Amino acid sequence: MKKLLLLIPAAILILSGCVVNIKTSGGVDGGVYKSDNSGDLWEQATLVYRVGDVVKTFSTVDLSAMVLDPTDRQAIYIGTEEKGMYYTYDGGVGWHQTLDNLGRINDIAVSPKERCIIYVAIGNRVYKSTDCNRHWNYQLIETRDDPNNQINSLTIDGYDTDVIYAGTSGKGLFRSEDGGLSWHAVKFFDGRVAKVLVNPNDTRVIYAATDDKGIFKSSDRGASWRDLLTKQLREDKENLEIYRDLILDPTVSDGILYASQYGLLRSADGGNTFEEIPLLTPPSTTAIYSLAINPRNGQEMYYGIATALYRSIDGGQNWTTRALPSSRAARFLLIDPEEPARLYLGVKKIKK
Repeated sequence: MKKLLLLIPAAILILSGCVVNIKTSGGVDGGVYKSDNSGDLWEQATLVYRVGDVVKTFSTVDLSAMVLDPTDRQAIYIGTEEKGMYYTYDGGVGWHQTLDNLGRINDIAVSPKERCIIYVAIGNRVYKSTDCNRHWNYQLIETRDDPNNQINSLTIDGYDTDVIYAGTSGKGLFRSEDGGLSWHAVKFFDGRVAKVLVNPNDTRVIYAATDDKGIFKSSDRGASWRDLLTKQLREDKENLEIYRDLILDPTVSDGILYASQYGLLRSADGGNTFEEIPLLTPPSTTAIYSLAINPRNGQEMYYGIATALYRSIDGGQNWTTRALPSSRAARFLLIDPEEPARLYLGVKKIKK
């Protein structure tokens, strides 16, 4: 069994093998945390594999992206604001670094079929590796001289993995049908595209969430679109169009969970109808930064805010609250699909 040596304040003693639930101060409470008991206790998992005697961690970084490999639950990829990308093949025991000194990692997409095919968005470029992060090639999607025109989201068609979608802050949704070599515009929305999702059960179905103009769905690979936030929904629920997070519901054939400034909405029928998930706070008073649903039990769900993690085991009727192990916000949440009590938490400082 390998022992991990972490850089920690001298006043804190951590015995090898212990799981510690402690909120550190200063700049060492960043990176990734891991829990094996549904978020009750956490340990920081930021050790970087090295050659030589120098211990290195990424315990000070803010995360900008975090994904689990669909073909390997031990493989996790994280993007950072300033330190490139880190990846692990052993569930966070140790990490490797790549793509450093190139800028903020905006998003990461991993092929749901082929091993070792990874796409990474940096600026307006898409980087691709076909050999497990050893070598990278990149392709520009568009070349407007605009520092605000970033690729915000990448996703891969699970049926034909040569088909890649990219959503941008320039309001565009783009598609490549040759593994990222060439691209064409699918649609330009009225707002910046914050997230793009493809339904793995029917890859003709695409969801595009904008920052503040709504959530849009296509059932024909982008040929036509409809806004899921109807006029009546917007009138009934203030701040509903202000996007926080959007995930697919893995427990139904076409479902989503949507976090807005208003609160939480869930749909089990592809956005035709929505159920409001009651929170412990009044509407429009809580900023939700991350969402997760247990893929083996749709009644178990999580959401993370700046100071706490909320968990429900009855579809959102009741919630338990746990303080975060970091002073930073719960920006990303991943659930191990085979051991759902195992969670991975990615944190980030939120500017006020």
